[in-house]
Amino acid sequence: MPSWGRWGAQDERGALNLLGPDDVISAAREIRTGQILSLAAPIAGGKGYGLVGRANPAHFMVRDGGDYAAGRPERAGFGFADDVLSVPTHGVTHLDALAHIWRGGQMYNGFSANSVTSRGAARLGIENVSPIITRGVFVDCAPGTARRPSEPVHLDELKSLLADASVELRAGDALLIRTGWMEAAADGQADATAWPGLDRDCGPWLADQDIVLAGADNPGVEAFPSSDPDCQVPMHVELLRGHGIYLAELMNLGELAAADRATFMFVVAPLPLVGGVGSPVVPIAVL
Repeated sequence: MPSWGRWGAQDERGALNLLGPDDVISAAREIRTGQILSLAAPIAGGKGYGLVGRANPAHFMVRDGGDYAAGRPERAGFGFADDVLSVPTHGVTHLDALAHIWRGGQMYNGFSANSVTSRGAARLGIENVSPIITRGVFVDCAPGTARRPSEPVHLDELKSLLADASVELRAGDALLIRTGWMEAAADGQADATAWPGLDRDCGPWLADQDIVLAGADNPGVEAFPSSDPDCQVPMHVELLRGHGIYLAELMNLGELAAADRATFMFVVAPLPLVGGVGSPVVPIAVL
């Protein structure tokens, strides 16, 4: 059952309500070495992941050294370069806003999907998401390799991997899952027609654990295509729409896997894009 109304009928923050100053302090206690890892995949102009409806990033210069070589004078004692980036908010390492998914015309907390128009999301936009600082929990579902396309990680396997790491999920945790898809895609061995990820049977259990975020190194956290005959993204519907739990996708988790750390301090902040239904992010693990 959805947890709508848990934090009030007008709530637009969802599981972020689980976090407070004590959780930040608790997350800081996970730091052992001070090593900082960026979990964002590189953004390169003209290079994307082949996701339907999500164009490749476009990066171009509006002023560069060539302008000065062609005769533009330096003024006030300096020259400078400027550039522009055009990027689909869900086409790079990103965080989904709660306005990203609906079913039956309703989004999280019962807000109408009609509030998302060509001008953006009047409700549940990404600007409602403050920086997230909490304990991160990492599970490697494909050590040293990649899972097969659309291969699911069922709940029993997820629980077993957590037990092997001697970790129990706590309220407010951010759970990160490595499937190996990102490395396989970089090597030309995988594409966006199918990817491994969490099975739909993980959704209700993760909601019961009161996590604040689930993230993965694939385009959608959950396995695709889904085994659910009625919905191709049942985890999105269960977590984002049902419980206000955020999803972070297209993460670069290779270095985190190599670090062999199951828990750490996790930090991520979206752009304050008013009305945005997602945002590029640079998630950070502090070990």
